[in-house]
Amino acid sequence: MAATAAACQALWLKRLLSAITGWKEKKITIMVDNKSAIALTKYPVFHGRSKHIDTRYHFIRECIEEDHIAVEFICGELQKADTLTKALPRIKFITMRELLGAKDLLQDKDDRD
Repeated sequence: MAATAAACQALWLKRLLSAITGWKEKKITIMVDNKSAIALTKYPVFHGRSKHIDTRYHFIRECIEEDHIAVEFICGELQKADTLTKALPRIKFITMRELLGAKDLLQDKDDRD
């Protein structure tokens, strides 16, 4: 369900940026840390545990079939989105901040002085 919501938002942003900038639209890659969710997006296997998923959440499967979106696995330890959604220990926060390419402005100020 979260991957479908992310796909909807990503497609909207892609189309908005394409309209504003005139750039050609490219395929979006969504990084997911749940192998079962990835399997459901690629292979429509219906069984007792997946029958409760509403049909609107199968939108991502259509996006993958039409080659608008790619879904790839990423280890939970490297999931950059955790920085924005979870309270992280200081060391993990610093690691994630570096992966995002963000810098500590206070530290940069000390380096310039």
